[in-house]
Amino acid sequence: MTQTCKTLAFAITALAATALTSCNKNEVKPTKTTTSAPAVNTPLTVNATLTLAAPVAEAKFYKLFTGYDSGDDFEASGVKVVGNYFYAVFDNRYLIGKVLNTLPINSSSNSLLSSGSGSSNFEGITYDNNGTPNFYVVDENESHNGAYSPKIYEYNSSMSLQSTAWAPYSFTSANSNKGFEGLVWVRRDNNDFLLGLCEGTGVIVVMEQNGSSWDLVTTFNMPTGTGMTDFSDIDISSTGRVAVTSQESSKVWIGQLSSTSWAFTNGGTVYNFPTGDASGNVGAGSNVLYANIEGVSFITDTKIVCTSDKAKSDQPSYQSYKDQSIHIFNLPQ
Repeated sequence: MTQTCKTLAFAITALAATALTSCNKNEVKPTKTTTSAPAVNTPLTVNATLTLAAPVAEAKFYKLFTGYDSGDDFEASGVKVVGNYFYAVFDNRYLIGKVLNTLPINSSSNSLLSSGSGSSNFEGITYDNNGTPNFYVVDENESHNGAYSPKIYEYNSSMSLQSTAWAPYSFTSANSNKGFEGLVWVRRDNNDFLLGLCEGTGVIVVMEQNGSSWDLVTTFNMPTGTGMTDFSDIDISSTGRVAVTSQESSKVWIGQLSSTSWAFTNGGTVYNFPTGDASGNVGAGSNVLYANIEGVSFITDTKIVCTSDKAKSDQPSYQSYKDQSIHIFNLPQ
């Protein structure tokens, strides 16, 4: 993928352990001067590749919300854990799902928030709990100033849209929807950052908030040897643990983000999602069932929630058993 990117190197202090109780999110900082440069490969190699056990729980999205049936599509992309709820975005809807973590079926405890109709192209969601809490959602790639850039939507805690801003990163073409597939918020040195994950390359784009806009800081890459052919979402836990999923490869990578620089501290571990039989039963065969994983978020450092997109018409029929769903997996300790 041909990319136009700008980088700025600067020192970063330790990752803040807790969110500050007050912060002016609209404070305008001086505009940063940037120069064009490619992302530098992270000199790390994956430590091991393992396989996850069957999920501890999972459910189709249409079964979670009242008033829907199997004919209603929920093409899930990103997901974020906030308290006892999972917040999910769908690339075919502007509505944002709020699902209780026990996954109750056809329950009023689950809801669809916000408004809008048509396809949203939403691919990632993250949560900023510093000062006034808010969510950020990313539209992967839209035409902008002669190129294509991701668009960032800011919502308040009630999922009312507050503002939009362009990501300071562009692609020369739509390039088969190879834009930002994941988004995660990080608080460092009393500043707010968003990290965007590029689908086709695994490049991670670091952006710092500057008033109502975002400045490009730097980019860095995934370790080598993940075996991932695409990258579908990213999340970072409060301890700096990182999860990155691949849809096409049916994998999730778990690593650690440095607290003093924008880099990983180790090669991490790749986990294959479990396989199963042609009837969708996990563990009973070698068929790849989880071929549409688009979202990931940490419940704890040893448990993740994932969401899955709709299976395409050219995929094996057994992969539809696990599509348009939410899944909870334990990570081996």
